[in-house]
Amino acid sequence: MDLLTTIIVLFGGLLAGILNTVMGGGSLISVPLLITTGLPAHLAIGTNRLAMIFNTGVGAIEYHKKVKYRIELALFLAAFTSVGSLLGASIALQINEEIMRYVIAVLMLIMGGVVFYKKKLGLEQREVKQTRRTYVLISLLSLLLGVYGGFFGAGVSTMFTFLFVSFLGMSFIGSAGITRFIVSIMSMVAVSIFLINDKIDFFYGVLLAASFVVGAKIGVKLALKAGNIWIRRVFLLFVVISSLRLLFL
Repeated sequence: MDLLTTIIVLFGGLLAGILNTVMGGGSLISVPLLITTGLPAHLAIGTNRLAMIFNTGVGAIEYHKKVKYRIELALFLAAFTSVGSLLGASIALQINEEIMRYVIAVLMLIMGGVVFYKKKLGLEQREVKQTRRTYVLISLLSLLLGVYGGFFGAGVSTMFTFLFVSFLGMSFIGSAGITRFIVSIMSMVAVSIFLINDKIDFFYGVLLAASFVVGAKIGVKLALKAGNIWIRRVFLLFVVISSLRLLFL
């Protein structure tokens, strides 16, 4: 790797790390970035998933210092997500990505429409009656998101944010930490599959991980400073951009 490519990976990783910590979707930057360096798609996805462990892990720790979240709930849902991630990472090595990309793009547009229509959704903590049915539903959805996260992962944090804001009444910032915690565990599980199948480039992975860690620390500070209103605006903008990217690029 030449010096220019190294700088591009580090700088692109920094931007992806910041975005992923604030809203999610950093993989929409980092995976194509790795592919442009010459890595095959499956190798780029595996390498990115390795680096994402550090971004979401640091993000989860930093958010918990500032905005406490329920560790027991995070662990409970992470168990379902991990099973899904195991399946998704296995699928990623065999299936065509196109169908999944279109499905995810449509789902993200639906999420954006709900947030846009319900203007106060996610701006403040809401009291939501959490029944057994609620936990069954979010457990099932966590399992499905785990499948997608292990398969590709771009935008999975955004989807978890929507899940917690909609079904558990959390604010955007309040959901940030628990989302990063779960995605971090999910990434560890997915990496094991990519590692077994020799689909990780450790040189690029270390470079990306280093920039992701710095991006996570910056991202947490930006998110807390911006507040829920600006996070909602970024959420809507990101959903539109991500959907268009998945559909047409």
